Amino acid sequence: MNIQWYPGHMAKSRRLMLEKLKIIDLIIEVVDARAPFSTKNPDFDQLFRQKKRLLLLNKSDLAEPEITRQWLEYYKKQGIPAMAFCAVKDNPKALIGAIQNELSPIIEKYRARGMTKTVRCMAAGIPNVGKSALLNRLAGGKKLKEGNKPGVTRGLQWVKLNAQIELLDSPGLMWPKIESQRQALYIALLKSINEDILNTEELALGLVDFFKTRYLDRLVQRYKLEGADQPNDVILNEICKNRGFILKGEEPDIARAANMIIDEFQAGKLGRISLETPADLKGQNE
Repeated sequence: MNIQWYPGHMAKSRRLMLEKLKIIDLIIEVVDARAPFSTKNPDFDQLFRQKKRLLLLNKSDLAEPEITRQWLEYYKKQGIPAMAFCAVKDNPKALIGAIQNELSPIIEKYRARGMTKTVRCMAAGIPNVGKSALLNRLAGGKKLKEGNKPGVTRGLQWVKLNAQIELLDSPGLMWPKIESQRQALYIALLKSINEDILNTEELALGLVDFFKTRYLDRLVQRYKLEGADQPNDVILNEICKNRGFILKGEEPDIARAANMIIDEFQAGKLGRISLETPADLKGQNE
């Protein structure tokens, strides 16, 4: 399965972001806590190299807490300020405190000059990591359009955090070529790629293979499998049988089973899942 997705509007979005960078004091780089490495746009290191950054592992309520802790430790050792957050559930006070902490040298610099200046942050990330939901949470209301799919935010939108701090939302930005298909699989499973271009059955087979490696017991229990030491397509057939997904002629409805297992993973019905750990990066070119 070869997954690539870089629609035309993203090149324009990148240009718009670059134009605004000169007035931005802090980048809030948002990733999905279930796959912090794979959902981190590698182009951002170069794009934002001269800016202060705070890495936010969003949707942490869907990831394994211990693995999220490992990721925070991993980024701490790299000297990257990072924190876990859930834009839907968490109290924003801790995050606001972290943002103010990162901005405090800039605020103090202006204060020493007798100036009160608005400082500005930009939320950046790939599609569907929850940037708009995050900014709405921080701003205390539904000021930005949200959606559990890529491409909802198409322009740059400002919201005010308080009297001194403004936040800029930005469209989800992919990079032109995804080199690792493992990474592409994770990004697709997290709905950061337009579903219209994906082969759902192949995606489901990839998810089954992942569960067999790391969460075998959950796969067996959730879908009442007799065993999982069998080919992935056989497992999908068994899920069809157990859930009654049968077409005319007793044919298994593989498409329905594939959609179901992906939807249930995305909704957290198989529990808190982390697709990758810092240990997975050993031997890779980070």
